Amino acid sequence: MSEAKRSSRLGLPGLLLTLVAVFVGTGCGEEKQAAASARLVAKFESKVITRDEFLSRFAKANHHQASVYLEELALQDVMMSEAEKAGVEFTHAELADYVQQVKEAYGADNFELYLSRSGLKYADWLSQAKADLIRSKLVDANVAAKVEVSDADLERYYEAHSSEFEELQRVRARQILVKSGETAKEILRLLSKRKRSFESLAAEYSISPEAAQGGDLGWVKRDALPSELETPIFSLSEGTVSDIVQTSFGYHIFKVEKVQNARVPPLKEVKEKVRAKVFDLKALARYEEWVKELKSKWRLQTFPEEIL
Repeated sequence: MSEAKRSSRLGLPGLLLTLVAVFVGTGCGEEKQAAASARLVAKFESKVITRDEFLSRFAKANHHQASVYLEELALQDVMMSEAEKAGVEFTHAELADYVQQVKEAYGADNFELYLSRSGLKYADWLSQAKADLIRSKLVDANVAAKVEVSDADLERYYEAHSSEFEELQRVRARQILVKSGETAKEILRLLSKRKRSFESLAAEYSISPEAAQGGDLGWVKRDALPSELETPIFSLSEGTVSDIVQTSFGYHIFKVEKVQNARVPPLKEVKEKVRAKVFDLKALARYEEWVKELKSKWRLQTFPEEIL
C-alpha cells in the first residue's frame, strides 16, 4: 500500500476524526418520555420553558445546521450497519494506536481539556472512539483501498498546478552574533584580513545556538525571518560577508555560502507531494460516490422538516 493510502485514515478530509459519534438514549417507556418532555429547563415568575419547547425553538433557530447534523448522524448509523454486515472489527493494538493518534492530534493537555469541556467521561469517549475506528476501517476498505494514482495522473496535475510547488528564493547562510560592537569590529577585521575562518570565529565568539556548528543557519527561505535579519542576509551574493548588523538581538555578521533563486522544482523532486494531493482529490471523489451508493443500498431518507 502506498504512503498516501497508509496515511488516509487520518488524512481524508472530513471523513474520520471529524465523524463525531452521538449517543441517543433508546428504549424509554412512554412514561419516561412524557417525563422528559415535561422537564423544565427555565422558569421565571409563573412562566416556564419545557425541554420540548426549548428543543423546538432551538431547531427553528438553527434549522440548517440541524438538518446537516441529522444527515451526518443518519449516515453514521448507516455506516455502522454496513460495518456490522461486512464484519468489520479491530484489534486491541489497532484501538490503542488509534487512541494515541487522536490524543497526539489534540495534544495531551488539550485532550483532557476537551473531555472536561464536553462533559464526557473517558469511558464514554472510548466507546465513541471505537465506533469512529470501525467507521474509519470501513472507509479505508471502500475508499482508500480503491484509489489508484498513476504516473499519468501525477503529470496531469503537475502540469496544471505547477505553481503550487514553487519554492521561494533561499540562501545557505551562517551568522556570528555577539553582544559587543567592539567585538564585532574585531571579528570583521580578522575576516577581512583572512586570518581566521568564519566557522572558527563563530564557534569561539558567537552566542547564538548554532555557534557550535560554525554559525550554520542552514537553508533560509525568504519571508522566514524578521525583516531586520532577512534584509541584510538576502542582500548578499554567494561567498560574501555582511557588514556589522545591529538588531535587538545584538551585533550580527552574516555570510552567504549559496543562493538558490525562486524556482518551480521538476516533478521528480516533488513527486510525493503531488501524489498526496492527487490521492486526496481522488479519495474525496470516491468517498462522495461511495456515500451515494451506501444511501441507496440502505434506502436512507431524512426528514429535516420534522425537526421543526
